Amino acid sequence: MQLQKGVRMIIKRLVVGAAGAATAGAIWMGVAGEDHTTRDSSGAITVEGQLGAFVTKVGDCLNDLPDAPASGIIGVSTVTGVSCQAAHHWQVFHKEDLTLTQFDNTEVGQASYALCESAAKSLVLSMSDAIYNEYRNAGLMNLQPQQMSWDEGDRAVDCLIGSETQTYYDSVFE
Repeated sequence: MQLQKGVRMIIKRLVVGAAGAATAGAIWMGVAGEDHTTRDSSGAITVEGQLGAFVTKVGDCLNDLPDAPASGIIGVSTVTGVSCQAAHHWQVFHKEDLTLTQFDNTEVGQASYALCESAAKSLVLSMSDAIYNEYRNAGLMNLQPQQMSWDEGDRAVDCLIGSETQTYYDSVFE
């Protein structure tokens, strides 16, 4: 997919899923509701720490997402939250609940992908030129509920922008 902002920006979606599931995005696993980062009064992370999958916020910068094995299958319960001015690989740029009435791996994957693609188009158009240039080769990944968390009421999809191979030092919102 190509998005326009002066010059072309290619955003790739990483395909990662839950064990045995044919789904797009990484899947939140477990009850991970703890935040061991330090945040300022605006909610921005100022000191690195473990961040539970259920307590991420829009604007959070992240490291240490697990690499997908050859099968493309992973589960995530915690990540490392860091200041966006520190070296990082991913940032939560949008978070929204799905409106589906029941869990289906394929439908959750498709709805999560569509939600994040739409949010990415808006994000790219709102970026400053400097941030756009820094993130122009970034990829997208969505983190979505799995059956177990869905059954407990989890509908949140986190849309991430970044790369496992490129390091960023700024927030996409600057």
